[in-house]
Amino acid sequence: MPIFNLGKKPEAEQKQVPDELPDLPQGVAANTQQAAAQQSVPAELPPVDLAPDELPPVDVGGTPELAQGEDKRLYFSMMLQKLNEEGVKSTKLTVPTANLLTDMKKHWKQQKKTDEIQAMRQKVAESITPLQRLEQEWVALQEDIEMKKDLLHQKEEEIRKLAEEAKMLALKAERSAAQGK
Repeated sequence: MPIFNLGKKPEAEQKQVPDELPDLPQGVAANTQQAAAQQSVPAELPPVDLAPDELPPVDVGGTPELAQGEDKRLYFSMMLQKLNEEGVKSTKLTVPTANLLTDMKKHWKQQKKTDEIQAMRQKVAESITPLQRLEQEWVALQEDIEMKKDLLHQKEEEIRKLAEEAKMLALKAERSAAQGK
């Protein structure tokens, strides 16, 4: 006999279960058989692909190394890497006063700042790229302008020279005409 009779009803309150259940009415039994026949279940289900937000199962066996593709920015991943490279004494696991939760929070505050700085640097780099392209175009235009200025000066000098020659010829022609009168 149980000590306290917990969870058991007295025998008088328990209902008797019949040995055999009654049959279903004819219409209900025929409908359920037809519905079961219409729902054809394939013999073998296709393999299930993991959704992007689901994680693959963790392999417990083996050595505690970083899994391929694991985020190396994680605090404990970095600690595990340091443990594998330098040994147990190089980690904070052996320091009795170490508060790993506080250290992890500090790590993520620093990581957040680092990520924000990296994002700002990326934005600056993206904004500088069109400036570099514009600068290259400006330099090409500036060189073209300088070259055309030089060409303009050469043409002006040629015009002055030819104009001077034309003046000289005109003066000679006038003198010759004045002398020939």
